[in-house]
Amino acid sequence: MKVATDTAARLAPATAAVILDQDTVTRALKWADAGWPTFALARRSKMPAIPNAHPDGDPLRGKCKGQCGRFGHGVHDASRDPSKIRVMFEGHPGAGIGGATTDRLVIDIDLQSGGYEVDVLPPTRTHLTGRGNGNTHRIYRLGRSELAQQIKSGKIITGVDIKTGPGSYIAMPGTKHPDTGGEYTVLDDQPEHFITDDEIRAIWSAYGAKLPGERIEQAGTVPPSPSRDLFNGSGHFGPSKVLEALRDPSSESGRNVQFATVVGHYARTYRDDYEMFAYHADVFAARQVPPMDTAEIEKVKRSIWDAEHSKEGERAWAVAQRVESKLIEHEAKGEFARTLAALDPAEPFDAGSLGEVLQRPDTTRFRVAELILSEGFTTVVAARKTGKTTFNLNLAHSLITGSDFLGRFPVDPVTGRVAILNFEVAAKQVAHWANLIGLDHDKLEIITLRGRRNPLLVPQDRAELAKYLRDRSVEFMFVDPFSRAFYGDNGNDNTQVQAFLNDLDVFARSEAGIKDVVLNVHAGWNGDRSRGASALEDHPDSIIWLRGGDRTEGDKSSYVAALGRDVDLDEVQLAFDPETYRLSLTGEGSRRDVKQQQKSADLEPRILALVADEPGIKSGAITESLRAVKARFQKGDETRTLKAMFEAGRIGWAKGDGNSSRWYPAGHPDAETKSPLSGMTEVGF
Repeated sequence: MKVATDTAARLAPATAAVILDQDTVTRALKWADAGWPTFALARRSKMPAIPNAHPDGDPLRGKCKGQCGRFGHGVHDASRDPSKIRVMFEGHPGAGIGGATTDRLVIDIDLQSGGYEVDVLPPTRTHLTGRGNGNTHRIYRLGRSELAQQIKSGKIITGVDIKTGPGSYIAMPGTKHPDTGGEYTVLDDQPEHFITDDEIRAIWSAYGAKLPGERIEQAGTVPPSPSRDLFNGSGHFGPSKVLEALRDPSSESGRNVQFATVVGHYARTYRDDYEMFAYHADVFAARQVPPMDTAEIEKVKRSIWDAEHSKEGERAWAVAQRVESKLIEHEAKGEFARTLAALDPAEPFDAGSLGEVLQRPDTTRFRVAELILSEGFTTVVAARKTGKTTFNLNLAHSLITGSDFLGRFPVDPVTGRVAILNFEVAAKQVAHWANLIGLDHDKLEIITLRGRRNPLLVPQDRAELAKYLRDRSVEFMFVDPFSRAFYGDNGNDNTQVQAFLNDLDVFARSEAGIKDVVLNVHAGWNGDRSRGASALEDHPDSIIWLRGGDRTEGDKSSYVAALGRDVDLDEVQLAFDPETYRLSLTGEGSRRDVKQQQKSADLEPRILALVADEPGIKSGAITESLRAVKARFQKGDETRTLKAMFEAGRIGWAKGDGNSSRWYPAGHPDAETKSPLSGMTEVGF
């Protein structure tokens, strides 16, 4: 035992850590005891954990297989020596376990790559990979026969790989899959079956593959073998002509073709054993009634045997295999589509002639007049701190109660419930605001998804959420916000965003039975368009913008505007009641209008003072005086303010020399003063 320990110490890298994952080492030792040379794989990887012992530039790199006496040669480090195994796993917590396939044949079936099991695979120890889709490792022991020794690591067909010999390895149970994190496990722990040459031939034949080590002999040009008819275009979904012939040999009419078909099949199946081929061909010939001519039998046998072993025959077989594989895939796709349609039938198309559609019972065109179409998709594009959640909750209140939204827009109330898929705000906070607004406690569903995996992306979660919404009779749904509900990797990619929006429509209408969808989207830096792909503004039936006032000018209000199909609302100011959290329209205009009103309100006292001090003062003098006292205004603001003050009857006006305007206190005898209730006259300022 001391010798083994000394050897391990000599092989260990000088910088080896002392950390030892005892659970992993125990599993590795268990596999070593079961006859598997093992070594350490990097954590969540299929690559060796120990770096290459020969760095770039070392002449031994790629050549040395451990003769140098150090670890760092991948599978060639594999050992059943416990002391060596412990050294290899030192400093690699969470490492996977690699098992060298010495004296073994592992058939690795990858379902996602088109691999499949054939019935002739003998029962044996079987492992499940950590991918989680049913991929398996079927493990056989290899004898010393000539055929067994010809097997090399590689592929039988696409999706069915071979791992064999001391230079190959597999990940052993207990290892974590690098892509999924799932653990490799034992599916069938029966003893490893010693595979025979006949079983090897049967497996390779069932997959339609060339036998290990098989050589193609040169031959003259001969017709392709009738054995190609084994794959009669029907794939694995119907009997071949070979089976039909074996079950019911033909009468004399047509039996030559049938005989050639069956003999071709045996030539392929026993292509490295002429005696077995001849035996089965003769057995089938003996079943013919009346008996076939012996010379003819031998002639057909020799012709087909030679054809199967010709270069042209090999090529024909390879082509037939590829064609058959593609036909099977095509048939499988069709069958899958039909099966899926039967399991999950789609809703019927909403289709009809113009007359038929017009004859349908009348339905309300708008869910919210001037803003939201009935059964539509609406996007709310909100600048930061403009109150999108409050806006949503006010809309939900109107939808549930039937009251006019914002005190102006009639609503077609829901008969079911309203739901919020809340990806952003804490549930208690949303509930607090909703309660202040006075929302019906039983009519609003708050589904908080903040901090959990996106249910729209996970089939099981998606189905559960759709069922919940259907069971709760949700009719109108808010999704807040897009940036967190979106499951793509690039919110600026129109293709990805459009696919998400289409999928959200399918989820809401087809899966959850929801009629109306509102998606909240964060606005860009200027607040005038959505942040992200243009599809966010192309997809919806209508877009509602929530914009903030100019905070630098003291305007803390929010403004709403809308545009869409039969929707065109000019920007208007919102009023917010902090006591009830209710929103309404102020009757004021846009941000620009409100800003001008604010400027006029700031300039008016100064202008009144100037007019009182100097009756008849000209417009230009007023502008210069305002600038002299550093009043805040832009060119034209003072002129608009003077016109508004004159229209309101707060100052008088008279025409001066050179078409100038002179301004007087209201009621001055030298000026015209308007009554506050009179209409504007054509006065040229």
